[in-house]
Amino acid sequence: MKRMPRENRRSACATKGRLRSVSLGSTSPSLPTVLMAAMSMMLASVATATTAKPHNLLLITIDTLRADYLSCNGSTVVRTPHLDRLAAGGVNFTRARAPVPLTLPSHASILTGNYPPTHTLRDNGPAALPPEQETLAERLRPRGYQTAAFVASFVLDRRFGLAQGFDVYDDKTWSDISMLERLDAERSGDEVLTSFQRWLESSTPTDPFFAWIHLFDPHAPYAPPEPFLRLHPENPYAGEVAYVDHVVGRLVDDLKVRDVLNRTIVAVVGDHGEGLGDHGERTHGLLIHNSTLHVPMILYAPGLIGSNLSVPDLVRTIDLGATLLDYLGVGQDLGEGVSLRGLIDSAKVSGPQASTELTAYSESLYPRLHLGWSEQRGLEVERYRLVLTPQPAVFDIGTDPDEQTDIAPTRRDLVRALRRRLDTLTAGFPAASSSDDSVLDAQAVARLRALGYLSGSPAPRYETPVDPKSKLEVWDDIELAMSLFGHHDYAAAASRFEKVIESETDMPLLYEYLGSSYMRLERWDEAEAVYRRALTRGIESSAMHVAMGRILERRGQRTQAQREFEAALEIDAQHVDALSRLGDLHRASRRFSTAIEQYRRALEINRDYVYAWNGLGIALATAGRPEEALTAFRQALDVQPDAPLAHLNLALQLERMGAPLEAAVEFESFLRLAPDDGSLSAERLRAEEAIRRLNAPSH
Repeated sequence: MKRMPRENRRSACATKGRLRSVSLGSTSPSLPTVLMAAMSMMLASVATATTAKPHNLLLITIDTLRADYLSCNGSTVVRTPHLDRLAAGGVNFTRARAPVPLTLPSHASILTGNYPPTHTLRDNGPAALPPEQETLAERLRPRGYQTAAFVASFVLDRRFGLAQGFDVYDDKTWSDISMLERLDAERSGDEVLTSFQRWLESSTPTDPFFAWIHLFDPHAPYAPPEPFLRLHPENPYAGEVAYVDHVVGRLVDDLKVRDVLNRTIVAVVGDHGEGLGDHGERTHGLLIHNSTLHVPMILYAPGLIGSNLSVPDLVRTIDLGATLLDYLGVGQDLGEGVSLRGLIDSAKVSGPQASTELTAYSESLYPRLHLGWSEQRGLEVERYRLVLTPQPAVFDIGTDPDEQTDIAPTRRDLVRALRRRLDTLTAGFPAASSSDDSVLDAQAVARLRALGYLSGSPAPRYETPVDPKSKLEVWDDIELAMSLFGHHDYAAAASRFEKVIESETDMPLLYEYLGSSYMRLERWDEAEAVYRRALTRGIESSAMHVAMGRILERRGQRTQAQREFEAALEIDAQHVDALSRLGDLHRASRRFSTAIEQYRRALEINRDYVYAWNGLGIALATAGRPEEALTAFRQALDVQPDAPLAHLNLALQLERMGAPLEAAVEFESFLRLAPDDGSLSAERLRAEEAIRRLNAPSH
């Protein structure tokens, strides 16, 4: 397994030695006295280790949280009293850096201690964390820890590999059938907290636990609940931050009520920040300035760490895992990260802070993978940051923390020195994988696209490298359009995408979003025109073929629709939606065995795809296989208990099978759950008639 570059390991170890000597000062006692004291401390720690119950570990990762939006870090925009309280009771790392401004690879770095080139996740999908990568959970589970994760966004779905080492991996990031259909699923902090509390109630109280809680709320589109929206009407991002702080407060209070907080290490860290207009970036992913790489990192450990500690030194989120393991007594390293315990010890004493001399690597491949522009790589060391693109930039963080002045034109010697450091660091990374294996199905692609992450087709390649900084005006238009899409303002989004596509004619992302906008507006002819325009330019994806199939199916052109769904499967054999829709077409043509086969293939890939369960149940019932049909309808309700049509299908099947009392209950459940807006009026009449019939004296 790839470990930390030697240069960083030596400096970190040397730092630990310096930090331990600081506390002795100029008036240190004689050597024998020091040795006796040290021996006493060692004996005491051994006795404690053999008798004390291990600490629990609670890791809270907060998506898209800027460090400067915490009031303990000086924010005057929003108050974060609960996060402030954790910082006041422990240590606050005020110069923590994420390696990448994207959710999946950044979380992989937190959990493995490795940089993205080492753990190989460089983007939000389409690949999964390799099984040989060791995670924090895999280190702790063999030592008796109960391990559980509760994630709030599909971006961290189990198919991307982060479930390694977790006994429980709760990634049910949709809460009702409409969210599954929209595919842009996420769940609120309150829903995540509820899932965690249920698990904690059922866990074994005598065993320590490691729980990871992921809160997604500050991510765009910003939609804070009340009263947080009312408190920040002009800055909904601030409202989301205030809300997530409230959730953290509830979480900590719950641990206190359960009397486990006093033996629980609580670590809070952001996965990346948010541009909010800095450097011309509204959200994140394109650039690697500290607006999207500087994250909060707080460690609260009653009895293990002091209070009101602040570490201003450069640290990395890849160091968090090693630090936690150190305090838990389970080693001092994880991947390329190193323990920061020496820095924390240094913060407990007066006098100058010793520097870790750590190097922080950063990257974003998003511009190359999705836009065809140049990727960005960066390096921060001591007081300088290098951002390497076709036009390198250097910033003096000491005097210019907001990175407003590029000093590269006047400091060519510094640029060369930093580039050498970056080359030395990256030379130690493993060679990039050439595998194009994808773990994404249509659901996955659509969900990631709805969050502003993923295009289904490869980006264009330009003869001359394109510096993303030269395209900031275009990127601003794209970000605005994606924001409108995320807020379901599809008409405005389509108008924006149409504008951008006039100049960026070969960018697949634009055709994907524009076509999706028209599809959601049910402007079928315009959507078809977009997809056909893309195909004539050589831009093709499974998502486009599925969309074309849906349009043709609506027109009754089943043969042509079938060809489109099959074309989608040629590109992506794991395309759940294409398989399920092929099942629908074969069922409509009374080819039941083929339909059943397609539904089952879809469910092998995603057992939560409720539409395939319903389709399978109908096909089985029509094919004269009632018991299997009943099982399929019950499975649909296991996935989504409040799905009205699943209750209706189950009721009809029960009535056919001579179970009137059970059927009546399901018909009543359908009527209770079905919307009374006219959309299911025929079905409601059918259910009401069935209830009257089943309740008649003859029954």
